[in-house]
Amino acid sequence: MNLFESLQQSEPLNVAVVGAGGKTTAVFQLARQVNGCAWVTTTTHLGTDQLNLADKHFTIKSADNIDLRAWLAQKVSLLTGERTPDDRVKTPDGMLLESIAALAKQNQISLIVEADGARSHPIKAPGEHEPVIPTWVNTVIIVVGLSALGKPLSAEWVHRPEQFARLSGIQPGMPITLEGTIAMLLDPAGGIKGIPENAHKIVLFNQADTIKLSVDDLSMMRNLLDKFDRVLVASLAYKPGEVISIFQVETG
Repeated sequence: MNLFESLQQSEPLNVAVVGAGGKTTAVFQLARQVNGCAWVTTTTHLGTDQLNLADKHFTIKSADNIDLRAWLAQKVSLLTGERTPDDRVKTPDGMLLESIAALAKQNQISLIVEADGARSHPIKAPGEHEPVIPTWVNTVIIVVGLSALGKPLSAEWVHRPEQFARLSGIQPGMPITLEGTIAMLLDPAGGIKGIPENAHKIVLFNQADTIKLSVDDLSMMRNLLDKFDRVLVASLAYKPGEVISIFQVETG
């Protein structure tokens, strides 16, 4: 079962991906796994090393750059704003992102949005202005890198370590635990921050090949189902797109 199949979502997708520890990998694997073509964009910034993950990168400076025919000719189109002085690309400005979303909806195209940054750390807590999730998104995936477990809570392993410490209850320098990570995810200022009210909420624990999870660990993850709709455990890079465990709310 790959990542797209594990979401149990019909096409076209309308997804925002946030968090750390495989966010970009998740974005582009989803784009490749849907049956139709997909558009990838961002509400923040992307590194220029990510541009070649799409079939073609389109820079959208104004409405004059909207080229539906060219975007539909690719399996995966990356749609961004201009380059920044620090050699990244930014989100399409102003109403351009809204226009992209409207075109995707009209043409039944999957739209996948990378909606915050983590500076390549395996785990993070959202900052004051993060994540930047559009209100029209109907599914949000929060990625967590399991390679951070057992590592010291520091800027080496955690993006925004002070915020992570406050939300997780783990003191700086102490080992990062699954229990503390789950506490961060469940906090209104943590994992559920900024998610549109009616969006489907999914936690994706990635990098499962880096750690041996116990039965107790998997049971602890089920606590997330109090506020999230699904919990996935995967090794997206090790076994591309394969989800090794799926938890979901059981319905009567």
